[in-house]
Amino acid sequence: MPETQVLRAYRFALDPTDADRAELARYAGACRWAYNYALAKKTESHRAWAARRAVYLDAGLSEAEAKSRIKADGAGLTERIKVWDHHRKSLMTTTPGKPPVAMFRPPAGQEVLARRLAAARAEAVATGRESQLLAEARTSVNSLKAEAFSAGFRTPSAMDTSALWRMDRDRSKEEGGSPWWGEVNVYCFTSGFDRAQVAWKNWLESFSGRRAGRCAGYPRFKKKGRAAESFALFHDVNRPIIRLDGYRRLVMPGLGSIRIHNTGKPLARLVDRGQAVIQSVTVTRGGHRWYASVLAKVQQDVPLLWEHIDEDGTRTPYPTRAQADKAAERVGRVKQIGRPTARQRTGGPVGVDLGSRYIALSSPLRPGDPTSTLVEHPRPLTGHTAKLTKTQRALARTAKGSRRRAKHTARLARVNHQIAVRRASFLHGVSKKLATGFTHVAIEDLDLTALTASAWGAPGKPGKNVEAKARFNRHLLDAGLGELRRQLAYKTVWYGSQLVVLDKAQPTADTCGKCGERNPSSAPSHTGSYCPSCGGVLHRHENSTANIVHAARRQLTPVASDTGETLNARRASVSPGARTGSGQGALKREDTG
Repeated sequence: MPETQVLRAYRFALDPTDADRAELARYAGACRWAYNYALAKKTESHRAWAARRAVYLDAGLSEAEAKSRIKADGAGLTERIKVWDHHRKSLMTTTPGKPPVAMFRPPAGQEVLARRLAAARAEAVATGRESQLLAEARTSVNSLKAEAFSAGFRTPSAMDTSALWRMDRDRSKEEGGSPWWGEVNVYCFTSGFDRAQVAWKNWLESFSGRRAGRCAGYPRFKKKGRAAESFALFHDVNRPIIRLDGYRRLVMPGLGSIRIHNTGKPLARLVDRGQAVIQSVTVTRGGHRWYASVLAKVQQDVPLLWEHIDEDGTRTPYPTRAQADKAAERVGRVKQIGRPTARQRTGGPVGVDLGSRYIALSSPLRPGDPTSTLVEHPRPLTGHTAKLTKTQRALARTAKGSRRRAKHTARLARVNHQIAVRRASFLHGVSKKLATGFTHVAIEDLDLTALTASAWGAPGKPGKNVEAKARFNRHLLDAGLGELRRQLAYKTVWYGSQLVVLDKAQPTADTCGKCGERNPSSAPSHTGSYCPSCGGVLHRHENSTANIVHAARRQLTPVASDTGETLNARRASVSPGARTGSGQGALKREDTG
């Protein structure tokens, strides 16, 4: 069986002491403070840029002209930053054994500054003052970048924010500093800067239309007590600090050894055998518990891989066919390594109809058990409705800022966490069985945002069946169908199967699963599906899953096949003797009478 490297996260429930909980909360607070610090810097720069743009727009310039003028205004400062940054990088590579920096051509107008800095470097190397000059260069670069940020010419990245923070961290709290930064691990701040960068990138890409899905709003500051408590820690893999101490304790930098609630034997044995290397750990609070998600690079046996073979014979394995095809776009070819397991080959492809009450399958989830074609959702939210309502009502009767309110808030968080844990446990079990039991898992591309839209309507045009639609939305969101698709996306890669996501608007509900004829009058709410063409009667779930499998096979079959004729839209063979009409390019079948 072929072997490849995959990134896997091992999640452990921590069992900390009271002192450990206080320290974990302090680390999470440092990460939240760093996120707000980075977001404040980005917001300040963006507002300065918006103010400059507004001035040019009021002067009668167009949007493109205003942006071009702002870029021209900051060109001089940007070019000085490039020269100083090259000076800093050159000083960092004066240490013996480090490769020199690439050839640098100073921008027009900055030749004098570049020559002066080069002379200063040569003098520092001769006198042994490289470290002192490097510190001065870092200060100059950061000062120039801060000037560009405040003027709106640039938006600070995560690395820029980290450099600015190192200049401000020793200041007092009133001046925007964090004099307590030495009490926690520095990676708490780094993870906060990275998360602010991701939030800012999501907003920009969503605003410009480059990001799919729901529109991401402008990033907001995190408030203690409302934002999720989380932080990430890293280490040098050559000198690991994050490790398992036995099977029941986890060692993290700055936090020491903390007991874990479950066992860490699977990960510990992989590390001992040299099959896993721990990369980082992310600690998150969920309800009344703290969890540690240990990310490791694992050498794992995968039944099916795709290998890109270059012209020179270089072989590069990829976990998915799409990645291998992308590598072979210019040169080389793609070859399949291995094959699905015997269990997967027995199961074959499976169509999965994602519903609010059942997960319907075209083949039994458990071999030999025909009743396992319908997997009922546990509906954890419905089972906890009474307890959740009671807890929310008790919380509503408390005064803001009181100790009693804090107690009931913790109770409500605990109930919601129990609901989330039970839902995740069910989805993980189903997704693993699908990924390990079938060669292909075909699902529909559902637009859950549109499906769960409110039916209240507008004041002048009220909606219909509001209560029924609200109940349907609640059950659909309780099923966690989006999370199931996310889990299938990576588990199918791990276990050698393939996920097939059908194109949108596939007529799986109103098409006969036997003859392929469409019946637009067939309502999805009906239990049975009757076909007026062939007279077939199928259960609604059975009909949908059959159509999903047929659509997946058409999607996997190439349009032009060298092994025979492809199928048309009705799954009928295209006639080999079909003639093409002049100027039409359409296939015409001869009337055989």
